[in-house]
Amino acid sequence: MKKSIILIIACAAILDIVNPVFASESGVIKTVHGQVRIERGTGSLDAKVGDPVQEKDRIIVHAGNVGISMNDETMLSLGSNSSIVIDRYTFNPVTREGQVETSMLKGTLRFVTGLIGRLHPEAIKVQTPTATMGIRGTDFIVEVLDVK
Repeated sequence: MKKSIILIIACAAILDIVNPVFASESGVIKTVHGQVRIERGTGSLDAKVGDPVQEKDRIIVHAGNVGISMNDETMLSLGSNSSIVIDRYTFNPVTREGQVETSMLKGTLRFVTGLIGRLHPEAIKVQTPTATMGIRGTDFIVEVLDVK
């Protein structure tokens, strides 16, 4: 009996350590052309196909473009000289509920909604330097000019 309790406690401890790692992955880089960086916390890395994308990441496309597939099948495509922050991303695959909130800092973004947007369109928000949009469509483009 004591061994099974110890095993249960050990498994719970392992899951508690491992689960946040999986929970933090909001999506994955599907395509990269040119120079693309991911800023995460205080670090920065060159983006490559297969890299995870997480909530609070800033994706910067210097030259080229990047395609990102989120866990709910939302697709984000950024053009050259673009920058976006994934402010908030939650998705429960069982209930199919969640939220997608992004800040488009500059450049061009094509946004194709996935399950969250199709089932709960009010849960999609894109913020720009001059406006916040609540999205009710399924496929749209946002362009933020770099005005100096």
